[in-house]
Amino acid sequence: MAISYEDAKSIAHDGDAGAREALAGQGDIPPELLYYLAEDETPAVRRAVAGNTAAPIHADLLLARDADEIVRAVLAGKLSTLAASNALDRARLRDIANEALMLLAKDQATRIRQILSDALHEIAHAPADVIRRLAWDVETAVAAPILRDSPVLSDADLIEIIVAKPSPGAISAVSERQGVSGDVSDAIVDSADIDAIALLLGNSSAQIREETLDRVIAAADKIDLWHMPLAMRPKLPSKAAVKIAQVVTEDILKRMQARNDLSAEATTAIRDVVLQRLGDGIALMPEEGAAQKGSVGMHPDDDNIFDRAASEWAAGTLNEKALLHELTVGDINFAKAIIAVMADVPFRLVDKVLAQHSPKGWVALSWRAGLTPKAAEIVQKKLGGIKPAEIMLADGQNFPMSESDMIWQIERLIATKDSASRG
Repeated sequence: MAISYEDAKSIAHDGDAGAREALAGQGDIPPELLYYLAEDETPAVRRAVAGNTAAPIHADLLLARDADEIVRAVLAGKLSTLAASNALDRARLRDIANEALMLLAKDQATRIRQILSDALHEIAHAPADVIRRLAWDVETAVAAPILRDSPVLSDADLIEIIVAKPSPGAISAVSERQGVSGDVSDAIVDSADIDAIALLLGNSSAQIREETLDRVIAAADKIDLWHMPLAMRPKLPSKAAVKIAQVVTEDILKRMQARNDLSAEATTAIRDVVLQRLGDGIALMPEEGAAQKGSVGMHPDDDNIFDRAASEWAAGTLNEKALLHELTVGDINFAKAIIAVMADVPFRLVDKVLAQHSPKGWVALSWRAGLTPKAAEIVQKKLGGIKPAEIMLADGQNFPMSESDMIWQIERLIATKDSASRG
């Protein structure tokens, strides 16, 4: 039964806190009463107004400045959902709503800004000013989803952010965008951000000009993190493929020679490099009859566990589920190879983490492999042999370390390995 205006007015002015909160959550009371309740002294009442889609936009604008963080969080969820659904189609109301969204995008609480980012990062009609503000956020958790996915950002926006690098993971997030343009790829390479360039190389949809790829290859002999994505980059020009074969580590070179999507010229040239570096026992000839089957690739060594994992990854059969299966009922050594392939790191780097008995190292490697935070706990226990009391537990849906810390862990492991090999 609908409440009368006089009764609603009476509750708004004189009712107890519980009654006012219940009234503030109703969608069929006059807007002026919801606006009045938006200034109520009790936070629970204001929270109810903030979550009420019937609340007038001016009430939302008032609540965007509310001192209570939960009020602002509830409002952020409501407004971002409305913006995503394009429900605010009248120009004046849309402008006021966007003003409220912008206030929330500047909120001092990271949680509020992250709510907006999570809701708007894939929305093509999201307010451009709000999206740009979120993209420039200093917190990676806020900026990364926008930089990685938002169709609102132009190449000019992305290049400006790459140059400024407002958050630790900004360039890496751009590297993971679908269809990165040649201009943006050039800016990423110019940034000299090792991790971001590795992600760019592993992004099969990214356009990378041949001259830009040559610059990366020229520096790759000192940066192991680039070897795997370089070796497996699709549509490699023959000259680039040969240059890559000359600098990558041996385990990756053997995976590279197993590719079946390179030209016959590139395949032959790579085999010559393998002969020079590894000897004729490793340099496998193309499979007999492969040309008739439309393939000019070479078989991986079936006895090499890394090559087995690499082949299954190329076939699309490896994922987190497959890794967890090997960790629980399968082959631990094969699980090591799987995580190396998924993380695009040399196999011996996994052994390095194992030898160091480092929970942080396993968390960073799991993150690099694209695993979930919960899976990282299993990796620590089953693969790393970490004691239960020492396992770094997931923080809800988040990793127990910041992205910058995980990047540092990976870079430290690579640097340690390189120093040892030079010694």
